Amino acid sequence: MAAVVVQRALIIAADNGATLYYSRQYDRAIAKFLAVREMDPNFSRTGVIRSAYEQKGLFDNSLEEIEKWTRAYGDRPWTWSELAYIYGRSGHQAQAKHALQKLLQFDQHQPVDPAAIAWAYVGVGNKDQAFAYLEKAFSQHSSTLTTLKVEPRFDPLRSDARFQDLLRRVGLAS
Repeated sequence: MAAVVVQRALIIAADNGATLYYSRQYDRAIAKFLAVREMDPNFSRTGVIRSAYEQKGLFDNSLEEIEKWTRAYGDRPWTWSELAYIYGRSGHQAQAKHALQKLLQFDQHQPVDPAAIAWAYVGVGNKDQAFAYLEKAFSQHSSTLTTLKVEPRFDPLRSDARFQDLLRRVGLAS
């Protein structure tokens, strides 16, 4: 019974960290995720910490998190998506394009969530391609779009009328 209570407490605390991330309170989100990790260093829900690091411009910290994730879970499409995003946002365009190519290679061999590809294109600064893949994500009912309204990674797209139209069609426009 005690293990169940601890597990629930970890879930609630990690979800609170995610809420702080989505509300752009990155320092508080990072502190919350680190506190959860003190209780359970391998608690997977704390992986959102890498996104908080990205938004603060702490790209090295985010890359360390991705490296840990890859060691634990293997080479996955979302890993390449995040790498393309991080490298692109940090000004390392050659690495960003390499990561994007790896992601597109995955997509040729197995279905990849189009939202993952959209994130990569946001990172490399290609808004048109990002929107093309967001449209695919919409048509495939990607669950990633449930955070479209609050996900900071989409901030570079928010001022575009296409983003506002997509929010409306997803049912998240206010």
